[in-house]
Amino acid sequence: MVTGIPGFAMNADEDLARARTPPAAFYTDPARLEQEFRTVLARSWQYVGHAGQLPRHGDYFTCQLGHEPLLFVNDAGTIRGYYNVCRHRAGPIAAGAGQAPRLVCRYHGWTYDLGGRLLRAPEMEGTQDFNIEAIRLAAVAVHRFGPLIFAALDPATPPFEDFHPRLDAACVPFRIERMRHVCRIDYPVDANWKLYIDNYLEGYHVPMVHPALNREIDYRSYVTELAPHRVLQHAPVRTDSATVYRQAAGEPNASYYWLYPNIMLNLYSGHLQVNAVLPDGVDRTVVRFDWFGPQAEPGHAERPEFRALLEFAEIVQVEDAAICASVHRNLRSSAYVSGPYSPVRETGVHYFHRLLRSM
Repeated sequence: MVTGIPGFAMNADEDLARARTPPAAFYTDPARLEQEFRTVLARSWQYVGHAGQLPRHGDYFTCQLGHEPLLFVNDAGTIRGYYNVCRHRAGPIAAGAGQAPRLVCRYHGWTYDLGGRLLRAPEMEGTQDFNIEAIRLAAVAVHRFGPLIFAALDPATPPFEDFHPRLDAACVPFRIERMRHVCRIDYPVDANWKLYIDNYLEGYHVPMVHPALNREIDYRSYVTELAPHRVLQHAPVRTDSATVYRQAAGEPNASYYWLYPNIMLNLYSGHLQVNAVLPDGVDRTVVRFDWFGPQAEPGHAERPEFRALLEFAEIVQVEDAAICASVHRNLRSSAYVSGPYSPVRETGVHYFHRLLRSM
């Protein structure tokens, strides 16, 4: 079943029943990937880390978003984001993660405060028109959503609440503000990043690709809901054959949110699983899993109930990685031509492709 939120509708000229899937070059053209780095990824809100990485004043961590090196710091309780690039000659400001009262370029020692202002530039005497007070690190927009940290590179990107309207209200029953980080696992996938997103956005493949998952959920009751820049999928747990998924009394139904373009928030069994789908070349993707639990403490990752969830998720991930890799290989076949979408099962995939075209 396919539904949508009030006030959100497909354009009449985007009739899913008549639409055709993208050509192979949509996934295999390196030039398209470069364009996606500059537009799709740079002009959207990207998951970069979590609040547990920045608990104290002066804590920092670095990461890479496409071609862009980034740096995030805790400045007296405010999370700030910068390009990890010195304003002198592009030296790195920081590496890895750590704690420091100031940010010191690892190339020539230019020193910035946590607010990004240049404090010291050694041996610059005699430089004309050099105003130390006018120099700042290039900043990126930052938004905290529960324990999650998002960043937007393009200043024209709308605020998070406008880009993902009513997402906070939708997640209230899961109380994600109580969630704490448990563990991180990176999974390589030998396929284009968009193929992995396509696969996530439909339950059509569940009976064929995920036999164990198909025993856990009621596929016949699978629901897809469209909203601005996101898709929600959910299906009730089967009462006759489920062995891993559990729903405590009063706990909301499992919900699987895709946030345009490459983030998933999977909320089930009292946990939050964040998936960031990171392009690593036109035919390779890294899917980063960050797991969060309610008020999680050290040792949570070893609890039997969490280990069962983790091991089951890894089975599903291996199956997804394998089918995505097979599809990517087959896209290079001369036999592949664009085909129809399933109006019953692939509305989320079609919506994703429409959004990409619009960007």
